[in-house]
Amino acid sequence: MSWCAVVSALDRGELFKSRVSGYLLPLAGRPIAWHVVRALAGMIEPPVEILVLHHGGVHLPLPETEGILMRNEIVQAGDEAIALRAAVTSPGMKVLIDAAAPLITPPTIARLVRAAEDGVATLFETPESGSRLVVAGEGPALASADDPRCPRGATRVEANTPTEMLRVIDRHTLSEAGTVMRDRLIRLHESRGVSFLLPATTWIDVDVRIGADTVIYPNTVLEGMTEIGSECVVGPYSRIIESTIGRGVELKGWNYVTHTSLRNHAVMEPHARRGVD
Repeated sequence: MSWCAVVSALDRGELFKSRVSGYLLPLAGRPIAWHVVRALAGMIEPPVEILVLHHGGVHLPLPETEGILMRNEIVQAGDEAIALRAAVTSPGMKVLIDAAAPLITPPTIARLVRAAEDGVATLFETPESGSRLVVAGEGPALASADDPRCPRGATRVEANTPTEMLRVIDRHTLSEAGTVMRDRLIRLHESRGVSFLLPATTWIDVDVRIGADTVIYPNTVLEGMTEIGSECVVGPYSRIIESTIGRGVELKGWNYVTHTSLRNHAVMEPHARRGVD
């Protein structure tokens, strides 16, 4: 079944107290909205089209998606509901998802799409709230609502995990989402043969790559497009930014490595730094 996704990035985000749109604030090294589009594109049966609705002046950098048509559309203030109805009104299955829900996973979206084959289905933000994180259904059925984000009589679908229901609306929920994302990434790297001696103290971005049999000591920060080879030891209190670390490298601790490369089997003494900011 082919379907289309509409990503709503239309809230003003005043609670962030920032000159930058809340959808652009970094989460694991990427903008919040990027993670939502990535979840859509990462599905086994992804949408044929992803349309991102946002206000003017908010340029949303989005992941490259092979085989999926990506579109951005600017919406004027006050026209949000009209724009949402117009985006979903054509026949066919539509999924309308909040760009402030970066923890949504492909399996949960897939369950929602299957449930919507028999009518409109939704994920509630909380059991007590009428707000929805994701709704799915035939386009005309969604467009018939005053606000497609809150259709009447929708079937409620549970997320695979409670953390997916977190909506990032302020600095505190952004911090909570960062912790959940960090734990997900660490479990992913552990499944690939990486050891973290104290995972709760490690900070890691989504684009970091680590080889098997590497050991990460406590209080380590790994940022950006960093690649660490196999059989490395990254000592405590080290920070590595946008760098390539060869195989068998040892950082003894308190090291700062940024925008550079370290050859295979190199050894960095404590407190040494490499690279230029």
